[in-house]
Amino acid sequence: MSEPLFFSVVIPTYNRENFIEKTLESVFEQTYPHYEIIVVDNCSTDNTVKILEPYIEAGKIRFIQHEQNYERARSRNTGMENAKGDFLTLLDSDDFMFPENLADAADFATKNPEYKVFHNLYSLVDGNRKTIYSYNFPSLKNRLSAIVAGNFMSCIGGFLHRDVYRNYRFDTFPDLTGAEDWDFWLRVFADFKVGRIEKLNNGIQHHEGRSVNNQSIETMARGYEYMVEKFRKDEHLSRIYADYLDRIEANGLLYLNLLSNDGRLQKKAFGYLWAAWKKDKDVFFTTRFLRSLRRTMMTFPKTSNTNA
Repeated sequence: MSEPLFFSVVIPTYNRENFIEKTLESVFEQTYPHYEIIVVDNCSTDNTVKILEPYIEAGKIRFIQHEQNYERARSRNTGMENAKGDFLTLLDSDDFMFPENLADAADFATKNPEYKVFHNLYSLVDGNRKTIYSYNFPSLKNRLSAIVAGNFMSCIGGFLHRDVYRNYRFDTFPDLTGAEDWDFWLRVFADFKVGRIEKLNNGIQHHEGRSVNNQSIETMARGYEYMVEKFRKDEHLSRIYADYLDRIEANGLLYLNLLSNDGRLQKKAFGYLWAAWKKDKDVFFTTRFLRSLRRTMMTFPKTSNTNA
């Protein structure tokens, strides 16, 4: 009889004293017992490490602390380098697993050994794990088309076989922070087919301190420019994504449009929308573009600040 699959749960953290215990509890509540938890701390300045001490002493988590804040990409890489699992999954330190997450992953991986990459569904939840918003997930019939349209994988609910997580790393270019996960999944999807567990097994916790709520438009713009240029220069990636490179760039511009709308920066919002259309005119017919256009038009009359 073969040994049960073993999972590594990698949790990067920085100043999450108000969230990390609930995140850990959601892993401890798993109905599947064969896992390890690796917490990588980016030199927290609050009480995060003190809160973790009992779990470290009890051997319930493996703890690694960086000497400075290297951001999430470096922390995820550190977790991958130290993982022992047959499969690895990432979990931010303010998010949740639902109790059957790992059990369902083990069942899927056992029944579908041809998939070295797969994911389950997630939703936006409150602190009690109650759903606030349900995301739409694209068909995986054409996995490249799906991931090019946007990062539906996020960094939650995805599972990577050791053959993947030992050979792929998050890009640590500083300006890519906030898009490093999309860059990662684009590279993984180039080489592996992707499976899906059609079940809601993870929750992204909504709160004002979420990283996504504090993104710099200018930094993100530089990060996207860097990423697209990297793909265009890479012989392998430029061949795999030959028909999609303009669409990747256009969808990055649409995300910048979203950030601009959130900041009530109408001139920038319209500029990014126009740039996306010029880069890939077929993007006009996508739901994402039409949704961005509608939101930009609705936002426009609400303020006179068009010069930001």
